[in-house]
Amino acid sequence: MIAFYGTLVELKKCNLLDCVTYLGGVSGSTWCMSNLYRHENWTEKVEFLEQNQREKLIYGSWDISKAEDAVLEAARDEDYSLTDFWAYVVVYSMLTEIDQSTLSDQQRSLETGKNPYPIYAAVDKRRYSGQLPGSWFEFSPHEVGAPGVGGAPTIGGYVDVEHFGSAFRNGQLIEEKKKKTICYLQGLWGSALASEKEILKTIIDFFRNLLKLGKEKHSSSAVEKHWSFHLLSELYEYVLELRLCASASLTSSAITFFDAIENTLKNHRSTKSYKTVREIRQVWSTADAKTQVKACLRLWEVFSNDSQKMKVTQTPSFDFLGVGDWFIFICKTTYCILTWTWGSTRNFLCLCEGIKIPELKREDVVSLIDAGLAINTAYPLILHPGRNVKLILSFDFSSGDPFETLKRAVEYCKINGIKFPMIDDAIAQDVDKPSDCYVFRGDGLTVMHFPLLNKGNCQDKIAEYRKMFQTFKLSYTGEEIDTLLSLAKKNVTNVQKKIVDEIKRTVGSSS
Repeated sequence: MIAFYGTLVELKKCNLLDCVTYLGGVSGSTWCMSNLYRHENWTEKVEFLEQNQREKLIYGSWDISKAEDAVLEAARDEDYSLTDFWAYVVVYSMLTEIDQSTLSDQQRSLETGKNPYPIYAAVDKRRYSGQLPGSWFEFSPHEVGAPGVGGAPTIGGYVDVEHFGSAFRNGQLIEEKKKKTICYLQGLWGSALASEKEILKTIIDFFRNLLKLGKEKHSSSAVEKHWSFHLLSELYEYVLELRLCASASLTSSAITFFDAIENTLKNHRSTKSYKTVREIRQVWSTADAKTQVKACLRLWEVFSNDSQKMKVTQTPSFDFLGVGDWFIFICKTTYCILTWTWGSTRNFLCLCEGIKIPELKREDVVSLIDAGLAINTAYPLILHPGRNVKLILSFDFSSGDPFETLKRAVEYCKINGIKFPMIDDAIAQDVDKPSDCYVFRGDGLTVMHFPLLNKGNCQDKIAEYRKMFQTFKLSYTGEEIDTLLSLAKKNVTNVQKKIVDEIKRTVGSSS
């Protein structure tokens, strides 16, 4: 997000931003884009907007009670997933803002033609790893859809952006739902799933803080009588701790949480919960991580069933205090963590006759996540055959191998019959110390690739900066933000002439 701000500011200063037709982004870049396109003429004031974002990141604050209200409301929806939690709690804590505008509101920023056309990306969680057709979804201020690929431009389909999340059958709207906010979409596009262990711990830590808030709010004697609120929330916390133990292979730590669960259930030995805990405890140390995760889900199911049987009839005061909403939120979030459920949304292509991809056609719900997991640049969307793109400026902000996006793009294009320039194998020797610009020319398409951290702007500090700016660095100091912005800007300044020359060459060859 920060690097993209710096890149766009410098492109503007170099008079290159006016040349851009499409602005494609995945992951953190979409957070930058979605903020910019709230402003009708953002290209005219991009430097001011960059500074404004810098101030918010450094001095902004977030209100956990506001996050609570947003996520409790989201949990009422049947398609609630960890994306809602991530957006309204974690992303909000990082950006210090819950953007309640919608994607269609950004249409105003496109009416004058002064701004590039924005394309945001997500991928289908269940299908992206195979680089298959229909696994990429694009979002614009007008439409959301699975674009056509290669020689089959009609392979996918689109829906009006205002109806994203609504239910369709055979292309007909059958249930209209509330429009998705930009805050939710920021969570969807930037779900930062590069490391499941890291993200799991992050979510559980935030979830624990919200549970503490809920217990404090609902600590009256009327609520304390309800076994299924206080006890269930406590048991679920222990189950999630066991889930962390499973992911980190910590058997000794798990024993502590089994002790805590049994102690919590000591007055309910007749329940199935107590028996199940003892059974799972006996086999935990010899089970593999996958089996342990399944055991956590089994505990969740048993605790949930027992709490329903033991729940006291709700009194008016119980309803008034909103404990019902907390029950829904706690149960749904815990289940989503255990099943790793992300981006659940109604499939607008369900049973649609024109769709050529069986998997997209038969599913009622799709799971959409951060496209950076597939390719950390939006090549598949920019290369839609109808866009007829001749030159791609690929400013790569990826962690790790600076050429990984190129390699994956080549693989995707080969599988889907899309023309893409040949990538020189010699780049492998530059992984640790890349140059600032690589040019790959093909049949009708040129790709200019610019690694963020390179010999031109980092000199001999590439390894140091890579360590400083890792994927799971969730907060930045003012000094770190300024350093990152400076590196991104230098990167553009150093390659400005090469970009101009390549634009001239492309225009000349086209005419």
